[in-house]
Amino acid sequence: MKVALLGLGLIGGSIARALREDPAGVGPLDESGLEIAAWTPTQTGPREALAAGVIDTVGRSIAETVDGAALVVLCAPPIAMTAILDELVICRRSGRLADGAIVTDVASTKVWIAREAAARNIRFCGGHPMAGSHETGFAAADANLFLGRPWVIVPGSNGGGAAALVERLATSCGARPVILEAELHDAATAAVSHLPLLLAAALVETVALGEAADAPDGWKISHLLAGTGWLSATRLARGSEAMGADILATNAREVRRQLKRLRLVLEQWDARLAAAENDPIIGRTDLEGRLAAARAVLTESE
Repeated sequence: MKVALLGLGLIGGSIARALREDPAGVGPLDESGLEIAAWTPTQTGPREALAAGVIDTVGRSIAETVDGAALVVLCAPPIAMTAILDELVICRRSGRLADGAIVTDVASTKVWIAREAAARNIRFCGGHPMAGSHETGFAAADANLFLGRPWVIVPGSNGGGAAALVERLATSCGARPVILEAELHDAATAAVSHLPLLLAAALVETVALGEAADAPDGWKISHLLAGTGWLSATRLARGSEAMGADILATNAREVRRQLKRLRLVLEQWDARLAAAENDPIIGRTDLEGRLAAARAVLTESE
């Protein structure tokens, strides 16, 4: 079986390494053998992967990379994938992309890419491995990245065999396949992934940019005191801005819905802080209660 990876950064590279190294011990994706081809616009990642023995072929073009592939994995920012889908339409017309080939992706938003694939009549099954890092590029790829993590599969109208092959890809990488509808996926990831990304960037803006950057008691002092709490809270803002912008733009409605809820919660926090400002001893009771409730939810979900 030939697998074509269009994009070979952290996620695409980790897929390639996982398929090669089988860290979960589930066996190969295909018993008859596996060929991995990869392409990126710069070709830096594929050349590094070829030198490391992780892939078999560096495709000189998208057409050459997908030629004969049973599975094509799009590993690019969501909006950038539209140009790749256009190329795949051309590949299908020329016969380079087989009629039975299945196209999947690893993007953090599913409604957008599913709609774009359907508009081009691509045999598509959406995918989203729920794993990652703020690090980027093939150098950050890790065969163990997906171990035990959910891998969302969105069959769409193709269902059946398409979903089964993507599920095999997920399990071969050590992940746990989870079948979801595109709309439900985007609503859920807006809450647990995309809103945190926005908040990380907004926190940096609040503390380190604008007026805070030059204030005597602002970033000039606070950055000297920043520790693990700051690093944890801003980790997502250290990732690729191109990828982050595409994620937020293609799931803007759901992120805005979560942001509206957050505003209401922040207003409640402000009211309790105002009470504590007037009387810290009495005010801390409400603050402790809210912190305890948050801690309890996180503890129960572990």
